[in-house]
Amino acid sequence: MKTYKLVAVLGVVCSLAVSCTKYVPVVSANFPEQTIYLPAAVTGNAVNGIYFINTVAVPGRTFRYIADLAGQKLNIPLAVVRSGADKAGSIAVNILPNSDTINKLLVAGRLPVGTELLASNRFTVANSVTLADGDDEKTFNIVVDLPFLLSNLTKKFAFSIGVNSSDKKSPVASTAVVLVDPAFLVPTATFTTTVNTRTVSFNNTSLNGASFVWNYGDGKPPSTQRSAPYTYTDAGTYTVSLVTTGALGTFNPATFTRTVTVL
Repeated sequence: MKTYKLVAVLGVVCSLAVSCTKYVPVVSANFPEQTIYLPAAVTGNAVNGIYFINTVAVPGRTFRYIADLAGQKLNIPLAVVRSGADKAGSIAVNILPNSDTINKLLVAGRLPVGTELLASNRFTVANSVTLADGDDEKTFNIVVDLPFLLSNLTKKFAFSIGVNSSDKKSPVASTAVVLVDPAFLVPTATFTTTVNTRTVSFNNTSLNGASFVWNYGDGKPPSTQRSAPYTYTDAGTYTVSLVTTGALGTFNPATFTRTVTVL
Protein backbone atom coordinates (compact mmCIF):
# COMPACT_ATOMS: atom_id res chain seq x y z
CA MET A 1 0.00 0.00 0.00
CA LYS A 2 1.22 3.49 -0.82
CA THR A 3 0.70 6.18 1.82
CA TYR A 4 -0.24 9.66 0.67
CA LYS A 5 0.19 12.28 3.44
CA LEU A 6 -2.35 15.09 3.37
CA VAL A 7 -0.80 17.95 5.34
CA ALA A 8 -2.63 20.89 6.95
CA VAL A 9 -1.45 23.64 9.31
CA LEU A 10 -3.16 23.88 12.66
CA GLY A 11 -4.20 27.42 13.37
CA VAL A 12 -6.87 30.06 13.18
CA VAL A 13 -7.25 32.76 10.54
CA CYS A 14 -9.58 35.69 11.20
CA SER A 15 -10.67 38.35 8.74
CA LEU A 16 -11.39 42.00 9.53
CA ALA A 17 -15.05 41.06 9.74
CA VAL A 18 -14.09 38.87 12.69
CA SER A 19 -15.05 35.64 10.92
CA CYS A 20 -12.60 32.89 11.68
CA THR A 21 -11.58 29.71 9.89
CA LYS A 22 -9.95 26.94 11.83
CA TYR A 23 -7.62 24.56 9.99
CA VAL A 24 -7.89 21.01 11.26
CA PRO A 25 -5.05 18.54 10.64
CA VAL A 26 -5.91 15.70 8.27
CA VAL A 27 -4.54 12.29 9.10
CA SER A 28 -2.55 10.23 6.61
CA ALA A 29 -4.65 7.97 4.38
CA ASN A 30 -3.75 4.67 2.78
CA PHE A 31 -4.68 4.04 -0.85
CA PRO A 32 -4.27 0.74 -2.71
CA GLU A 33 -1.40 0.40 -5.11
CA GLN A 34 -2.10 0.00 -8.80
CA THR A 35 -2.89 -3.48 -10.02
CA ILE A 36 -4.11 -5.05 -13.26
CA TYR A 37 -6.87 -7.54 -14.08
CA LEU A 38 -8.93 -9.05 -16.90
CA PRO A 39 -12.62 -8.03 -16.78
CA ALA A 40 -13.46 -11.20 -18.75
CA ALA A 41 -12.39 -13.18 -15.67
CA VAL A 42 -14.59 -11.25 -13.24
CA THR A 43 -18.04 -12.36 -12.10
CA GLY A 44 -20.63 -10.40 -14.07
CA ASN A 45 -18.68 -10.71 -17.30
CA ALA A 46 -18.04 -14.43 -16.91
CA VAL A 47 -20.62 -17.12 -16.09
CA ASN A 48 -19.31 -19.67 -13.60
CA GLY A 49 -15.84 -18.45 -14.49
CA ILE A 50 -16.32 -18.87 -18.26
CA TYR A 51 -16.50 -16.00 -20.77
CA PHE A 52 -18.93 -17.27 -23.43
CA ILE A 53 -18.90 -16.34 -27.11
CA ASN A 54 -22.16 -18.01 -28.08
CA THR A 55 -24.81 -15.40 -28.89
CA VAL A 56 -25.34 -13.03 -31.79
CA ALA A 57 -24.36 -9.45 -31.08
CA VAL A 58 -27.34 -7.13 -31.50
CA PRO A 59 -27.94 -3.57 -30.26
CA GLY A 60 -28.50 -3.55 -26.51
CA ARG A 61 -26.22 -6.51 -25.86
CA THR A 62 -22.50 -6.68 -25.21
CA PHE A 63 -20.52 -7.17 -28.42
CA ARG A 64 -18.12 -9.98 -27.57
CA TYR A 65 -16.83 -10.57 -31.09
CA ILE A 66 -16.11 -8.79 -34.38
CA ALA A 67 -16.45 -10.85 -37.54
CA ASP A 68 -13.80 -10.09 -40.17
CA LEU A 69 -15.09 -11.80 -43.30
CA ALA A 70 -12.38 -10.42 -45.57
CA GLY A 71 -9.66 -11.72 -43.26
CA GLN A 72 -11.57 -14.92 -42.43
CA LYS A 73 -11.21 -14.17 -38.73
CA LEU A 74 -13.37 -13.97 -35.65
CA ASN A 75 -11.88 -11.29 -33.41
CA ILE A 76 -12.64 -11.55 -29.70
CA PRO A 77 -11.74 -8.30 -27.95
CA LEU A 78 -10.52 -8.55 -24.37
CA ALA A 79 -9.07 -5.84 -22.15
CA VAL A 80 -6.56 -5.49 -19.35
CA VAL A 81 -7.59 -2.89 -16.80
CA ARG A 82 -5.64 -0.83 -14.30
CA SER A 83 -7.10 -0.21 -10.85
CA GLY A 84 -5.81 1.83 -7.96
CA ALA A 85 -5.79 5.33 -6.55
CA ASP A 86 -3.96 6.82 -9.52
CA LYS A 87 -3.24 5.97 -13.15
CA ALA A 88 0.29 7.35 -13.31
CA GLY A 89 3.09 5.54 -15.11
CA SER A 90 3.13 2.98 -17.90
CA ILE A 91 2.66 -0.74 -17.30
CA ALA A 92 3.98 -3.44 -19.63
CA VAL A 93 1.60 -6.41 -19.53
CA ASN A 94 2.47 -9.90 -20.74
CA ILE A 95 -0.30 -11.93 -22.42
CA LEU A 96 0.01 -15.66 -21.88
CA PRO A 97 -2.15 -18.38 -23.52
CA ASN A 98 -2.41 -21.29 -21.09
CA SER A 99 -3.59 -24.68 -22.33
CA ASP A 100 -2.96 -26.33 -18.93
CA THR A 101 -5.90 -24.42 -17.43
CA ILE A 102 -8.31 -25.80 -20.04
CA ASN A 103 -6.97 -29.34 -19.76
CA LYS A 104 -7.50 -29.28 -15.99
CA LEU A 105 -11.05 -27.97 -16.39
CA LEU A 106 -11.82 -30.67 -18.96
CA VAL A 107 -10.53 -33.41 -16.66
CA ALA A 108 -12.58 -31.98 -13.79
CA GLY A 109 -15.72 -31.89 -15.97
CA ARG A 110 -16.21 -28.16 -15.42
CA LEU A 111 -16.71 -27.24 -19.08
CA PRO A 112 -19.86 -27.94 -21.15
CA VAL A 113 -20.20 -31.34 -22.77
CA GLY A 114 -18.56 -31.40 -26.19
CA THR A 115 -15.94 -28.78 -25.33
CA GLU A 116 -12.42 -29.21 -26.71
CA LEU A 117 -9.21 -27.28 -26.25
CA LEU A 118 -8.78 -24.81 -29.10
CA ALA A 119 -5.44 -25.72 -30.65
CA SER A 120 -2.79 -23.02 -30.49
CA ASN A 121 -2.54 -22.91 -34.29
CA ARG A 122 -6.20 -21.89 -34.53
CA PHE A 123 -5.84 -18.55 -32.78
CA THR A 124 -3.31 -15.77 -32.30
CA VAL A 125 -2.82 -13.04 -29.71
CA ALA A 126 -0.23 -10.36 -29.10
CA ASN A 127 2.55 -11.26 -26.67
CA SER A 128 2.12 -8.06 -24.69
CA VAL A 129 0.39 -4.69 -24.46
CA THR A 130 1.27 -1.49 -22.66
CA LEU A 131 -0.96 0.63 -20.49
CA ALA A 132 0.32 4.13 -21.17
CA ASP A 133 0.59 6.78 -18.46
CA GLY A 134 -2.97 7.68 -17.45
CA ASP A 135 -4.66 4.77 -19.27
CA ASP A 136 -7.46 2.90 -17.48
CA GLU A 137 -7.45 -0.01 -19.89
CA LYS A 138 -5.91 -1.47 -23.01
CA THR A 139 -7.79 -3.75 -25.40
CA PHE A 140 -6.34 -6.59 -27.43
CA ASN A 141 -7.82 -9.13 -29.82
CA ILE A 142 -7.88 -12.90 -29.77
CA VAL A 143 -7.95 -13.73 -33.49
CA VAL A 144 -9.65 -17.08 -34.18
CA ASP A 145 -9.66 -19.02 -37.47
CA LEU A 146 -13.20 -18.42 -38.80
CA PRO A 147 -13.30 -21.20 -41.46
CA PHE A 148 -12.21 -23.68 -38.79
CA LEU A 149 -15.14 -22.66 -36.58
CA LEU A 150 -17.60 -22.88 -39.47
CA SER A 151 -16.40 -26.40 -40.25
CA ASN A 152 -16.92 -27.52 -36.63
CA LEU A 153 -20.39 -26.24 -35.77
CA THR A 154 -21.27 -29.16 -33.49
CA LYS A 155 -18.29 -28.63 -31.20
CA LYS A 156 -17.31 -26.07 -28.58
CA PHE A 157 -13.80 -24.72 -28.16
CA ALA A 158 -12.13 -23.26 -25.08
CA PHE A 159 -8.87 -21.45 -24.49
CA SER A 160 -7.34 -19.57 -21.59
CA ILE A 161 -5.58 -16.22 -21.54
CA GLY A 162 -3.57 -14.92 -18.60
CA VAL A 163 -1.81 -11.64 -17.89
CA ASN A 164 1.05 -10.64 -15.64
CA SER A 165 3.48 -7.78 -15.30
CA SER A 166 6.83 -7.18 -13.68
CA ASP A 167 5.73 -3.56 -13.19
CA LYS A 168 2.62 -4.26 -11.13
CA LYS A 169 1.08 -7.23 -9.35
CA SER A 170 -1.90 -9.02 -10.84
CA PRO A 171 -4.94 -9.91 -8.73
CA VAL A 172 -6.78 -13.23 -8.77
CA ALA A 173 -8.73 -12.13 -11.86
CA SER A 174 -5.67 -12.51 -14.08
CA THR A 175 -6.78 -15.58 -16.06
CA ALA A 176 -9.79 -15.67 -18.39
CA VAL A 177 -11.36 -18.87 -19.72
CA VAL A 178 -13.04 -18.18 -23.07
CA LEU A 179 -15.47 -20.64 -24.66
CA VAL A 180 -16.57 -20.29 -28.30
CA ASP A 181 -19.67 -22.17 -29.48
CA PRO A 182 -19.52 -21.90 -33.30
CA ALA A 183 -23.20 -22.83 -33.72
CA PHE A 184 -24.19 -19.20 -33.10
CA LEU A 185 -22.44 -18.18 -36.34
CA VAL A 186 -25.12 -19.85 -38.51
CA PRO A 187 -28.71 -18.53 -38.43
CA THR A 188 -31.86 -20.52 -39.12
CA ALA A 189 -35.07 -18.98 -40.43
CA THR A 190 -38.50 -20.29 -39.49
CA PHE A 191 -41.89 -19.00 -38.40
CA THR A 192 -45.40 -20.11 -37.52
CA THR A 193 -48.68 -18.45 -38.46
CA THR A 194 -52.11 -17.88 -36.98
CA VAL A 195 -54.77 -16.70 -39.45
CA ASN A 196 -57.77 -14.57 -38.43
CA THR A 197 -59.73 -13.76 -41.62
CA ARG A 198 -57.26 -11.51 -43.50
CA THR A 199 -54.93 -10.77 -40.59
CA VAL A 200 -52.06 -13.17 -40.04
CA SER A 201 -49.95 -13.27 -36.88
CA PHE A 202 -46.40 -14.27 -37.81
CA ASN A 203 -44.39 -15.77 -34.94
CA ASN A 204 -40.67 -15.60 -35.74
CA THR A 205 -38.96 -18.69 -34.30
CA SER A 206 -35.62 -18.19 -36.06
CA LEU A 207 -32.39 -18.93 -34.22
CA ASN A 208 -29.17 -16.88 -34.12
CA GLY A 209 -30.75 -14.01 -36.01
CA ALA A 210 -29.67 -10.38 -35.87
CA SER A 211 -31.89 -8.93 -38.61
CA PHE A 212 -34.99 -10.05 -40.47
CA VAL A 213 -36.72 -9.24 -43.76
CA TRP A 214 -40.31 -10.34 -44.41
CA ASN A 215 -41.84 -10.51 -47.86
CA TYR A 216 -45.58 -11.09 -47.51
CA GLY A 217 -46.11 -12.03 -51.15
CA ASP A 218 -48.63 -9.32 -52.05
CA GLY A 219 -46.28 -6.90 -53.78
CA LYS A 220 -46.08 -4.47 -50.88
CA PRO A 221 -42.77 -3.30 -49.30
CA PRO A 222 -41.06 -5.82 -47.00
CA SER A 223 -40.95 -5.50 -43.22
CA THR A 224 -37.87 -5.66 -40.98
CA GLN A 225 -39.70 -6.27 -37.70
CA ARG A 226 -38.90 -9.42 -35.81
CA SER A 227 -42.54 -10.50 -35.48
CA ALA A 228 -45.73 -8.61 -36.27
CA PRO A 229 -49.28 -9.22 -37.47
CA TYR A 230 -49.98 -8.40 -41.11
CA THR A 231 -53.31 -7.65 -42.74
CA TYR A 232 -53.88 -8.49 -46.40
CA THR A 233 -56.12 -6.29 -48.53
CA ASP A 234 -57.53 -9.13 -50.61
CA ALA A 235 -58.44 -12.72 -49.93
CA GLY A 236 -56.20 -15.35 -51.49
CA THR A 237 -53.16 -17.54 -51.03
CA TYR A 238 -49.80 -15.83 -50.63
CA THR A 239 -46.22 -17.07 -50.50
CA VAL A 240 -44.44 -15.54 -47.50
CA SER A 241 -40.67 -15.59 -47.09
CA LEU A 242 -38.46 -14.67 -44.14
CA VAL A 243 -34.74 -13.96 -44.62
CA THR A 244 -32.68 -14.08 -41.43
CA THR A 245 -29.11 -12.79 -41.16
CA GLY A 246 -26.90 -13.47 -38.17
CA ALA A 247 -23.40 -12.92 -36.83
CA LEU A 248 -21.82 -12.99 -40.31
CA GLY A 249 -24.43 -10.78 -41.98
CA THR A 250 -25.16 -11.46 -45.65
CA PHE A 251 -22.36 -14.05 -45.82
CA ASN A 252 -24.69 -16.86 -44.72
CA PRO A 253 -28.35 -15.73 -44.58
CA ALA A 254 -31.12 -18.24 -44.01
CA THR A 255 -34.50 -18.24 -45.80
CA PHE A 256 -37.80 -19.87 -44.87
CA THR A 257 -40.88 -19.85 -47.12
CA ARG A 258 -44.45 -21.00 -46.66
CA THR A 259 -47.92 -20.17 -48.00
CA VAL A 260 -50.82 -18.62 -46.11
CA THR A 261 -54.44 -18.44 -47.17
CA VAL A 262 -56.68 -15.58 -46.03
CA LEU A 263 -60.41 -15.17 -46.56
